[in-house]
Amino acid sequence: MRNAFAAAGAPVDLIETEQGGYRIRLDEDDLDAHAFEKAVRRARELTAAGDLESASAEYQRALAFYRGQPLADISGPLTYAVAAHWEERRFSVLEEWLDIGLTLGRHAELISELKPLVAEYPMRERLCAQLMTALYQSQRRAEALAVYRNSRMAQIKNLGLEPSTGLQELHQKILAGEPIAPPASVVAHQPWPGAKVPAQLPPRIKDFTGRRDLLQRITSDLRAGGEPRVVALAGCGGAGKTALAIHAGLALQQHFPDGQLYADLRGHTDPVHPQEVLLGFLDAFGVPEQRIPAGLAARAALFRSITASKRLLIVLDDVAESTRYEALLPSGESAVLCTGRASLLKIPGLTEYRVDGLPTDEALDLLASLAGVERVFAEVDSARRIVELCGHLPLAIRAAGARLRARPHCTLRGFTDRLATWRDRIAELSIGSLDMGARLDSTVEQLSPLAYRLWLRLSMCDVDSVPEWMAFAVSDRPGEDTQRLLDSLVNAHLLTVTQDRGPDGPRYSFNPLVRDHARQRAATEFGALAGQDVVDRIALAPSGREGTAGMSGALLRPDKECTVYGTQAV
Repeated sequence: MRNAFAAAGAPVDLIETEQGGYRIRLDEDDLDAHAFEKAVRRARELTAAGDLESASAEYQRALAFYRGQPLADISGPLTYAVAAHWEERRFSVLEEWLDIGLTLGRHAELISELKPLVAEYPMRERLCAQLMTALYQSQRRAEALAVYRNSRMAQIKNLGLEPSTGLQELHQKILAGEPIAPPASVVAHQPWPGAKVPAQLPPRIKDFTGRRDLLQRITSDLRAGGEPRVVALAGCGGAGKTALAIHAGLALQQHFPDGQLYADLRGHTDPVHPQEVLLGFLDAFGVPEQRIPAGLAARAALFRSITASKRLLIVLDDVAESTRYEALLPSGESAVLCTGRASLLKIPGLTEYRVDGLPTDEALDLLASLAGVERVFAEVDSARRIVELCGHLPLAIRAAGARLRARPHCTLRGFTDRLATWRDRIAELSIGSLDMGARLDSTVEQLSPLAYRLWLRLSMCDVDSVPEWMAFAVSDRPGEDTQRLLDSLVNAHLLTVTQDRGPDGPRYSFNPLVRDHARQRAATEFGALAGQDVVDRIALAPSGREGTAGMSGALLRPDKECTVYGTQAV
């Protein structure tokens, strides 16, 4: 081998001997793959500088390194994987070059390049979109529509799927005769006046307390390198998810030098459409309004193009299950921190943390920071009782602290008396924007009617945790349906599955304040006879595994007595 390379004029030390084999020593310019990537980087730099003519020429120089199928004369599974990677890389760069040509107005000459490519690869939507654009801009609208029709038929036949939203939106624009925006990949790389580094996170919350271990895990996950990271904080309303997310985001500002974006999606009140959120994000980067496309798919594509080379942190607050938040996810090495009252685990690759009430010591620290340290620790037993009645939820504790601060002469024991009955508790813990009742209402309104009725009935059982058979007993639905309803309540963080699983299945518990709110609603909606109805259902229920098997078999009374609003079933 050395003789053969030497005869071809290669350096004598081209082949190096290593343990277990040989290595060919190459400089960066000796390998066409390296030269290809170098030319692509140069082309993108020229695009960013606005020199599209030179960028187009550099893209063509990069593509000229391909002289056929990569590794065509070598076989093997590893070789096939590498060859597939480089073939996909070629297509990606080819599509970037075609976007440059479309932006430069070379529509007519690109048609001849695109037609054979689309004929050979009808499933590559970006090529189809480029050919449709070139034909439409060349006054060949009917042919552009035919390209869409053929692509759609191919996708339905082979995949059983409709084309992507972006291709459908382009089709609608051509049908309507509307102008087409420049390709997102080109717009993203071109400079515009007023480009800036966004810093949208709300101010630090002065009295933020505790959560040290959880905060460390969140920041560690968000700092990890590689693909975009998505971390979600899930918990019931008032658990302090937003405060925790903002605190974590501000702690990581230096780690994300290209900016921090923030959006309150208002998922449980007046949801904001992702299209509007993207408009705000693109505006934050200084993209002129006239260069922001109209459709969701096009805005998402532009956003991903802009973020591809950036390290950003994006905080999405109050994400509902129904939110199309996938469109808001960036590319590159950015990170996303979401908050939501329901689990968001359906996002691929997401890490989710449950945010519950504060531990007692941290809850007391929060109350002391609001009502006064001396005042709280002078009546520490009453302070602990206030924290318990607040369900350890930060929002409720803040409301209690605000009430105490407004009543400097009120003792903590006297305030505890005001919270003694569940009928008055929610109202006492709602003041101004610290409205615990409204926060819980907005979560409850997302429930289905059946889940809502089950939640109300479960709240009327005065037990520390509700066994599964009891939930089946008070439900209006068969066993499997009831299980799904229970799952939806757990997912919404209106119920918790306890650690002490009983012999007859899981047990479910309420946060004390959440149960108070449910009971208040039950008293209003069910009336005075509701408690007796729940007692009767429990008294007649088959307990244990019989209850989970469809509520059939001998009718047995519960093993333990159950109190419902002071009425006993024995």
